[in-house]
Amino acid sequence: MIDVIVVGSGPGGTNAAARLVEAGRSVLMLDFGNRDAHYANLVPSRSFLQLRHDDPEQHRYLLGDDFEGIPFGAVRVGAQLTPPRSYALADAAERMPVDAPGFAVSMSLARGGLGVAWGAGVFPFSDDELRSMDLELATMQPYYDAVAARIGVAGAQDDLERFYPPSPTMMPALDADTNGTELLARYQRHRAALNAAGFHLGRPRIAVCSQPFRGREAYAYYDLDFWADVGRSIYRPMWTLDELERMPGFTYRPRCLVRGFVDQEGSVRVEASHADTGVPERHEARALVLAAGTFGTARLVLRSFERYDTPVPLVSNPYTYVPTLNLGMIGRETRDARSSQGQLTAILERESPHHRLVQAQVFSYRSLLTFKLMKELPLAARQSRRMLQVLMPCFAILGIHHEDRPSPEKTCMLRRSPGNGPDTLAIRYQPSEAEEQTQREDEAVLLRCFRKLGCIALKRIRPGNGSSIHYAGTFPITSEDRPLTCDRDSRLRGTRSVYLADGSVFPWLPPKGLTFNIMANADRVGAILAERLR
Repeated sequence: MIDVIVVGSGPGGTNAAARLVEAGRSVLMLDFGNRDAHYANLVPSRSFLQLRHDDPEQHRYLLGDDFEGIPFGAVRVGAQLTPPRSYALADAAERMPVDAPGFAVSMSLARGGLGVAWGAGVFPFSDDELRSMDLELATMQPYYDAVAARIGVAGAQDDLERFYPPSPTMMPALDADTNGTELLARYQRHRAALNAAGFHLGRPRIAVCSQPFRGREAYAYYDLDFWADVGRSIYRPMWTLDELERMPGFTYRPRCLVRGFVDQEGSVRVEASHADTGVPERHEARALVLAAGTFGTARLVLRSFERYDTPVPLVSNPYTYVPTLNLGMIGRETRDARSSQGQLTAILERESPHHRLVQAQVFSYRSLLTFKLMKELPLAARQSRRMLQVLMPCFAILGIHHEDRPSPEKTCMLRRSPGNGPDTLAIRYQPSEAEEQTQREDEAVLLRCFRKLGCIALKRIRPGNGSSIHYAGTFPITSEDRPLTCDRDSRLRGTRSVYLADGSVFPWLPPKGLTFNIMANADRVGAILAERLR
């Protein structure tokens, strides 16, 4: 009998499987496994400016063969999902329907899950954040370190280190572009006053190879991160999956749509069907790891437990982005070699009405294309283009994340399909006025700090609830033994050998990217199971 079935090939599934296979356990991974067979080979391995100047076929991947890369209407979620990345969301809405008024839901059935398009930010939770989740840094640090050594992380030792526990294998940070370099230099001149106000600025940690690593190439500064995976330098879960497929004891089964599970004496049975033919499948193992994403796992657990119409909690980082004008860049030349990743990370520490952090990523704007900004200007196209050609090198775009905690107004529940179709996940998410007021006040303080650095905010844009694409908290780790929760080991209560390895287990969300923490906890789940199955 197989030791462990892993459902899902995203950041959690691949890293749980990697730890299990490394420990000599046999693993069967069940996955829908969509791939990009259309655009993957179209993007040249050249810099963004070179292909803009020289490639006569650039419209195919920049705009899409069906012009799907041209957004219409208001600002939408997932601007980074360019035509070559759009397969990340393919089929998900039809196969896993949701009813979510006023809440943006992104789900993936791709090989690699939402990790095919994640921002690659590495933001480990601190000790105080973990302790409020019934964990602690002493427990999690070995798994943060193991994942960093597996995926490759680049970063710097700077003012942000006390907010982000470091790992010994961290590679040197990527070079900041001219925009980021200017801001960091100005921060150093005003550092004492800004630190006293709770503001700290430094280089971001990114899951990227700044030097050759595990057969992957050093980052080439082509500014194509939203379009292609040049040299595999930025980590995607598919790279780990590719390694696993070459290892004994691992089996990957794509085109598999999992329906539910039965936890029985001595084994767990998984009910599934072939994604294309609908033919039923059954798979059995000694244990099961669910890593289908927060919403995919919610669907599987609630269906398997027959807990229809039962609300479970949901948290999602509130997100605002703010285009600012960096006055220090006016009239300055910018160098072409750059990354599309965040250039800097800012942390604002706040104490009233309670201690909390606000995080902002600082981006420059170029490779997501000028025309997406043109439609936001109240000018004719010709004038807008001329203005943006002058101002774009001066833009510093802030992506601001806030913490989120559960409340009775933030839930999801599974509704049974009246016919033979898939069940619907109903999401209701309404933050309180007090939460929104606190977020507005925190943003005002943060923007005042950036104003001292010469960045003038042009407008605040809130894409809406769920727009961060950070979802968690549906079956949280709790010290209290109650249904539809997980114990400290991420074992789903009410089961003998079903473990969760995605965002489901985190009871609240600090204002930090979630993915690296999912991978570290998945590695921990793999280690726990490997020991128990000896």
